[in-house]
Parts: sequence; structure tokens; C-alpha cells
Amino acid sequence: MPPPYYLDHFAQVLTAVTTRYGFLLTELETAHIARIEALSAPGRMLYARLVNRRGPYFRTDKLVYPEIPSLAEALAELRARGFILACCPGEEEERLLACFTIPELRRRLPDGTVPRGGRRADLLARLADWDARASWLADLLHDHPVIRLGAEDPWPFLRFLFFGDLRDNLSDFVVRALGYVVPEAIAPEQLIPLFATRAQAADAYRMARLYETFRAIRDRQPASRTLVWWQDQSVHRDALTAGQPVFDRLVDRLGRRLEREGAAAAACALYRTSPHAPARERLARLLLQQGARAEAARLLQEMAAAPTTPQEGYAAAELLRRAAGGGGRSAARRLQKSGRLTLIANTDGSVEQATLLHYAGLGWQGIHSENWLWNAAFGLLLWDIIYDPASGAFHSPLQIAPADLYDRAFYARRHGAIENRLAALSERGQSHRIAAARLRDKAGIANPFLSWTADLPAILDIFLDRIDPSALTAVLRRMAQDLRHNSRGFPDLFLWREAEHVFVEVKSENDQLSAEQYQWLTFFEEAGIPVHLDNVRRSERSGRIEREDTIA
Repeated sequence: MPPPYYLDHFAQVLTAVTTRYGFLLTELETAHIARIEALSAPGRMLYARLVNRRGPYFRTDKLVYPEIPSLAEALAELRARGFILACCPGEEEERLLACFTIPELRRRLPDGTVPRGGRRADLLARLADWDARASWLADLLHDHPVIRLGAEDPWPFLRFLFFGDLRDNLSDFVVRALGYVVPEAIAPEQLIPLFATRAQAADAYRMARLYETFRAIRDRQPASRTLVWWQDQSVHRDALTAGQPVFDRLVDRLGRRLEREGAAAAACALYRTSPHAPARERLARLLLQQGARAEAARLLQEMAAAPTTPQEGYAAAELLRRAAGGGGRSAARRLQKSGRLTLIANTDGSVEQATLLHYAGLGWQGIHSENWLWNAAFGLLLWDIIYDPASGAFHSPLQIAPADLYDRAFYARRHGAIENRLAALSERGQSHRIAAARLRDKAGIANPFLSWTADLPAILDIFLDRIDPSALTAVLRRMAQDLRHNSRGFPDLFLWREAEHVFVEVKSENDQLSAEQYQWLTFFEEAGIPVHLDNVRRSERSGRIEREDTIA
């Protein structure tokens, strides 16, 4: 019988890590790989199963793997070689007891030990104060042994080196093997290490683990307590050689929770540790609220002069205007207020679908395109540049996108290739040719910018036939310069009839224009792309339009 599929996948990870990252592995990690390879086949199978389950505690009577010929012998081998340890009272009892359901625990307790009903936390709190807890727990573990992986097991770090993310695991191989996801083919010899030094790998792994812990505790305790935990980690952004985006994300998420709890001063102090969006905007807003106008003005001027995202630049301009005494609506609100008023017949469904029906009555065909249409055009027309292995952004055979896709450096690293492609696309007909070739040659291959729907070719043909090449290249260039922030916020509808086309941003009565939407609307106008903003109100009278202030 051939070895199970997951054992082959497990071996692929170990081989890849040894080949690509051998230069940064410690002696302990190298020895651990050798120890794994020295296990018997059943031992390797069981270890591969355990390290890819949610643990690190496992009840042995709940381990059922029919493909492992002798589970008891495999367990004994892993224990003898130090891969797993037998649990006993006095360890992390909350995590240990998580291996048992509440009914299971109650059945083992004498009547009256704990009240009926209640939550697991209440039961554990009662047990903590129970005099007979230690002996009861010893008996429980005797009847239902629990094992755990070693606290210093190197596998999570080795897996992180391969996947570049704690959330990825061996099931990704299965998804690919079954054809649910078909990644672009990158030759193994073209894959390069994600990290150049041990320090980079260690810092990135540490930040990933800290963010994982943050996600686990953030909803279980006040933000002030989570802040104490974070401060105890003594992480300084400037000292990190990798993992800064995770640092910034954690600071933003925790800072917002502090704000909601009314801890503005603590939030300000936290935001000051991150020189990136959106922490700077949050800090500036809090400073203005606290009356620290001079400090806020200095920060806003820095943001306006060198925004880290397009939205940060917009926020800085708006906050500077307010700080200077400029009242009234924001630029986005003013633009929305100046939009067309469209009263439509009261229909079911979303406001976008209702608006499409309205325009159909005026002779327009259309789709609810929003972000997907422009993203699909980007993914198809720049496909070979996105997936160029020479970019140095492919590290795992399971990647469906380059590692730097949402990094501001994406455009800088591919500047020449992108600009050459945009120059070619400025010739009418070139976009059709390139898109048709990609649709033919890449059908079904995973690409984060598009879904392979049946109507995709026809819609793209209509879109590319009408959009002016100079407008197309202008939009694609802006997207490429910051895909994280510029791949969303596009107008809701794409309408066409004969040779005409127009994009329409739809706003219902309680919907407000976002910074991203405002920036794309103004960009479209500057690029000469037909665009309108419709403030849609549903008519109280069904069956006819009371007022029409839309494109005819």
C-alpha cells in the first residue's frame, strides 16, 4: 500500500525547508528534521497528523487513524523519542481540560460538586477551588490519557518557513491535488527563500505568533488588559527586521479597541509606535479631539507631504482643513451632494439592481461591476508580470499570488515591465489581444483578481471595446502603485449602449461616499472616463419614475 497522501506532503515541506532554508536553520531544527526522518512510517504518520491538528493537547482515546497500522506502537515511539509527552495534573489545566466536553467532566464529578448548567468558565472556576481537584484530575487522566507536543517543538517554525503564514497547513496540498485551486506553475528551482537571514525569519515568526495570540485574547478581556500584555512583549518596530505590517495591524486593531473603551490617552501612546496608516490618522484625530492642535497639525502636514496610502493623504487634507477652521462637508460629502438625484420605481432587491432596471428602461445595458471588472482587467492584462518568477516574490509552490502583491514595492520592483505593458496597451486593440490570450491559456488558474465566470469573456470584450486606451492604462497604473488600497472603491455600475459607456456610483439615502470611492470618482473625471454619481431614492409610487435626473 502506498504511503498516505499527507505523508508525502509532509515530506515535501521538510525537503523544501531543508533545501531553501538550510542556511538559517539552527542545529536543533536540523536535528529535529533528521529525527523525523528516522521515525518509522507509522510514527511519521502520527506525528504529521498531530502537528497539523489544533493542539497541542490530545486525548489518546480520541485519536482514530485507520491508516496507521498500530496506533499504540506509534504513540509509544513518539513518546520514547521525545516528540510527545504524557500530561499530568499541574500543567496548563484549562487547556488540558479543553480536551473534554462539559458533560464528560460533570459525569466524573460527585453530585453537588458544581451546580448544574452554566458555562465552561464557571465550571473551571469551581474546580479550581475544590479540595479534591488534584486527585480527581489524576484519576481522569489515568482513564483518559492526554498527550501534548513538546513546547519547543520546531515544526511550527519549519512550517512557517514553507508557507510564510501560520494559518496555512498541509490541507492546502489536498485542495490543490483535488483541483479546487489550480495555482500558476512556478518551477521549483525558481522558488527563492522568503527570508534572507535568520533574524528576518525569527522576527516575522514572532510577530505572526503574537498576532495569533492577540486574536485569541482580544474578545475575552478588556482592551486595557490586552495593552498590558502587548507592552510586556517589548516589541519595538524599528528593531524588527521583518514583520512590520503585522506590527502595524496589531497596533491599529488594539488602538481602536482602546478608543471604544474610552482610553484615548493609551490609544494615542500606542498609535505613536506605528508610523504607518491608519495609525497616524487615528492619532491625528485623537489629538484634535484633545485640543493638541499644534502637534496634530505637524503630524497632518507630514501625512499630507508623504502619505503612506492614498486614503491617508485624503484624510490629512480633510483634517488640515478642519484644523484651520474650515467647516462644512468633507470633499467626499460635497461631491456626493452634487451628484444626480434619481427617483426610481419602488422595486425589490438591492439598490444597485433597482438602478440597473431603471437604466434598462432608458435603453442601457449594464452590470453591477464595482471592483471585479477593473480587477479582472488588471489580472488578465498584467498576468505574466504578476507571475514573473524573476520578481523574487515566489517562495512556495502553493502560492496563488506573489508575496509582495499588496506591498508598495510591487510597482517599484516591476516598474519597467509594467510601463512597457501599459505603453503597449495604449494602442487600440492590444488589450483585446492580450486579454483573449490570457482567457484562452490561463482558464481556471487561480488569480486573486478574477473569478472564472461564464460571462467574463463577453463582459470584458464589451468593456475593452469601449474604454479609451489612455484611460485604461491610467487606471491600471494607479492600481499597480498600491494594490492594497487601489483595487477597491470603483463605481458600482458599468452601463453601455451602442458605442457609449458610463460608470455609475450608486448611493442610497443612508449610504455615504468613502475616501476610496471619492478618489476613484475624481480620478475617473480627470482621466476623461464617463462617470456619474446617482443619489438614488425609491419612489413611494410603484410603477413609474416621479423624477428623472440621470443620463438620458
